[in-house]
Amino acid sequence: MPEKMEDFSEMTGFPGPVMEPVQPLGGDGRPLSLAWISDELLARTQKVWSRAYGRPVSEEEAVEILRNVKQLAEVLLEAKRGGGKR
Repeated sequence: MPEKMEDFSEMTGFPGPVMEPVQPLGGDGRPLSLAWISDELLARTQKVWSRAYGRPVSEEEAVEILRNVKQLAEVLLEAKRGGGKR
């Protein structure tokens, strides 16, 4: 048994601390996978969809909306190119 509780190097059978997955962040604090979402696009999305929903749309909701629209556009482009299943 180690002399100090801080010295875990000699202990065995204990898993390391559980940590949240790390995502690389861009300059604005968003994951790099969302770097295509500018502050202006995000604000406009919130404004448009807040009006459509009749309530304020959060930043998280706006990001989800933009991701869904991007995914739909990618599917439609792939289908147009003939890559979709028939």
